[in-house]
Amino acid sequence: MGTSRTLPPLPALLAFEAAAATENFSLAARQLGQSQAAVSQHVAALERFIGQPLFRRLHRGVALTEAGKTLRAALARGFDLIESTLEDLSRTGSAPALTIATDFGFATFWLMPRLEALGTALPGVEVRLITGQQAPRMAMPECDVTIAFGAANLGGEFLFPEEVVPVCSPAFLTRHRRPDGSFDWTRLPLLELDAPEPDRWMAWTEWLSASGLPPRPARAPVLHLNTYPLAVEAAMLGQGAALGWQPLLARHLAAGSLVAMSEKALKTERAYRLLISRQAAEKPAVAGFRRWLLSAV
Repeated sequence: MGTSRTLPPLPALLAFEAAAATENFSLAARQLGQSQAAVSQHVAALERFIGQPLFRRLHRGVALTEAGKTLRAALARGFDLIESTLEDLSRTGSAPALTIATDFGFATFWLMPRLEALGTALPGVEVRLITGQQAPRMAMPECDVTIAFGAANLGGEFLFPEEVVPVCSPAFLTRHRRPDGSFDWTRLPLLELDAPEPDRWMAWTEWLSASGLPPRPARAPVLHLNTYPLAVEAAMLGQGAALGWQPLLARHLAAGSLVAMSEKALKTERAYRLLISRQAAEKPAVAGFRRWLLSAV
């Protein structure tokens, strides 16, 4: 027995969604390949169907009413579910996929060595890895999960905190350590990982200050790098001291290719967190990855 639904025409809903996103009927018409008059007619028909206005007409553009905001949120949930379902159906007969986004450091030093274990935990799942320097901004629709580093307001599920200790190669340690075991931090060659935003992660100035050490002179030697794998590689080659994020460098410290230059790691409120996209939250592969990740960390 069929189910009867009382819904407005789909073209009217699509026109409304485009107009709500752009707050401009002309731009919405351009996106939909329609005329502005057609978009206006669709929205007017939808308003008659509902019995109240969805937009406030302004001198330039439009603005959503409270009813419009409510309808837009409901449409977003519905269209997201439809899109996700269609993607799943299109993959029927092929291996399920899991797309992970994270930064260069986490991908290189934590995730890559564990890919075999991940494959064992998720047999038959095709894993896709997307990396970049700004993982929080990488939460694109095609990413099922994002492992991002940042402040507590980043949201998501806590994985592990920012814990930092200076590291260097054994040869660098031998050259620069004083007889009493200390270092001249004002002259020591440093490797600085440049942050795209202030306070994105710990910098040398923050570590020196938190450790009670004096600021470095303006001309103190420092090499700036824009990815963490480059900074770690430079440290292993003896080109300077780098800030070592734990547990990313646990394998290097255990193997002796890097050594810690301090007995105490500094801990901050920043952390790695797991963010799951709304569209992918119900996917079995995502649930399996979350269980594996939480047990691994």
